[in-house]
Amino acid sequence: MKNMKRKILRPVSISLALLAIALSLSTGCGKGDSQSSQPGAASSQSPKKTQTPFERDLDFVRTSRFKYVFVFSRTDGGVFDKESIDYLKANSPQETNQWVITDDKRYAIAGTHFEFKPEHFDALGKRFKIEDYSGK
Repeated sequence: MKNMKRKILRPVSISLALLAIALSLSTGCGKGDSQSSQPGAASSQSPKKTQTPFERDLDFVRTSRFKYVFVFSRTDGGVFDKESIDYLKANSPQETNQWVITDDKRYAIAGTHFEFKPEHFDALGKRFKIEDYSGK
């Protein structure tokens, strides 16, 4: 009977010991918690800020390394229709490299290496609000 107890207790003891080791390894020493308290660990796990369509389009033009970036919006708050776009392009330097109209058609973003002259701003300022994002 004594040998029988040993035969039964030995596998049970080994199983319990292995279970205890497995549990201690899975919970660790707060490994998951210690990473979040380390500097830099939170930034790598934090979700990215969601951009609005305007911010996304503006970043697209800004990261294209243009010397000048201008954002135009209609003074009446309306959307850019064909007439507005034609006026905008007709009164801007011909060399303006890139135009992006936002998804909601409320902003036109210009990216260029060529300077807008005062006469451009005078003509465009009659119909549009102009914001300079150059170098920002």
